[in-house]
Amino acid sequence: MKSYLIFILILFVGCSSLPIIESRYNENDIESSVYHYDIENNLAYKIKHDNEYIYLHLKTDDKTTIRKIMMNGLYIYMDPQGGRSKEVYFNYPLSLRVNPQEMKKRAFNQGTGMNDEFDMNRFLDHVSMEAIYSNHDLAEKMPVYSSKTDFKVELSAPTPSIFVYDLRIPFSKIHENGQKGISKLSLGIMTGKVERPSMEGRPGGGMPSGSRPGGGMGGGPGGGFDREEMMEQMSIWFQLALNNTVNE
Repeated sequence: MKSYLIFILILFVGCSSLPIIESRYNENDIESSVYHYDIENNLAYKIKHDNEYIYLHLKTDDKTTIRKIMMNGLYIYMDPQGGRSKEVYFNYPLSLRVNPQEMKKRAFNQGTGMNDEFDMNRFLDHVSMEAIYSNHDLAEKMPVYSSKTDFKVELSAPTPSIFVYDLRIPFSKIHENGQKGISKLSLGIMTGKVERPSMEGRPGGGMPSGSRPGGGMGGGPGGGFDREEMMEQMSIWFQLALNNTVNE
C-alpha cells in the first residue's frame, strides 16, 4: 500500500502544471517586453508573438550557462498540449566539437596560469552554420542564415561577457493549423545532455586527459571550466498564455 501511495505521489508531481508566462501580442519591439528570470541558470528571457510567429529572446552573462549552451548545444522544445513533450524541437547552436589539440593546449595553459580571458566572440567563431528542426520522427537540417527558412535565429555578443539569443518560431511548425490549432502551448529550454565519460579501459582508472583534481578542465573557447557543472543540464519549462489583445 505504501509503495502504491509513493507511485501516485510521483505521478502527481510529474503531471503538475508548469508556470505560466504571458506572451504579449504584436509588440513593436521585444525589448519593451518584460524579462522573466530563471535563478538556477542565471538566464533572462522575453517572449512575444503575432499571428504567425513566437519570438523568444534569451540573455545571460553567466559563464557556465554560456558554455553549456555553446558547447553542449541548445534545444527549444514546443509542446502544443502544454506538457513536457520533446517530440517537436529546434536545436541551435549544435554541440560544439573542439579540436583535441586545442583542448590539450588550453588544458596546458590552465595548468600554467596562462588561461585566456572569457570572450563570447570566440564561441561565435566556432558556431555551426546549420540548425536542426525535428517534428516527431522527421528531422531536417536547415541553413541558419537562409531567407527561405521559416525559423530565424541569431546569436550575438553585445559585450565579450554577454550572450544574446533571438529565435523566431513559426506556429505552423508546432501545429499544422498554426496558432488556431493550439489550445495550450509550452516551451522547454534545455541544453544538450552530456554523458559522464567512462573510466573503463583507462590505465589505473585515472582522470581523462586534460582534467585536474576537483573536476576542473581546460578546453573549448573561453578558457577552462568545471567539468561537473558542465555535466548538469539546463532545463526550463513553462506554459505560454497567448494574449491576443493588440497593444496600443
